[in-house]
Amino acid sequence: MAMVPDEPAWAFEHFVDCEVSTEFAWDFWTNVKNWALDADVESVEIEGPFAAGTRGLTNSKSSGPIEWRLAEVHPGRAVIEFPLPGAVCRCVWTFADTAGCTRVTQSWTLQGEEASAYAKAVAPGLEAGIPLGMKKLCRTMEDAARRASPGSGDSQN
Repeated sequence: MAMVPDEPAWAFEHFVDCEVSTEFAWDFWTNVKNWALDADVESVEIEGPFAAGTRGLTNSKSSGPIEWRLAEVHPGRAVIEFPLPGAVCRCVWTFADTAGCTRVTQSWTLQGEEASAYAKAVAPGLEAGIPLGMKKLCRTMEDAARRASPGSGDSQN
């Protein structure tokens, strides 16, 4: 991949606090089947383990197939890169213990020669949609944790 300038043309960060353990949140999120929470996402596929270098594909109803690569993966932190002609979009996900819950953070950047053009085209939609999507992810994780918890009353026989 070509070198990109250090300064991003666009950056955005958002976090939510979820009432689940950090381990549960990380395990839930690293199962990419759980990424299809948005009605626009038809499916998410990964071509191997959830590890650095693994490639994936998100099939979006509005955008078509979106290729991505796991650039870094460490417990509680993953960097996803979306290659674009003349630019790269990076999303850093972090999962951190905070005051009895898990803070889930997404940090986005666009870098490269063509990054400004992409930022004008996609940044408004991402900035509007990311907070809503993260809130939905948090609720879904909390619901899944309650179902998984012994004695939650949600077990089915």
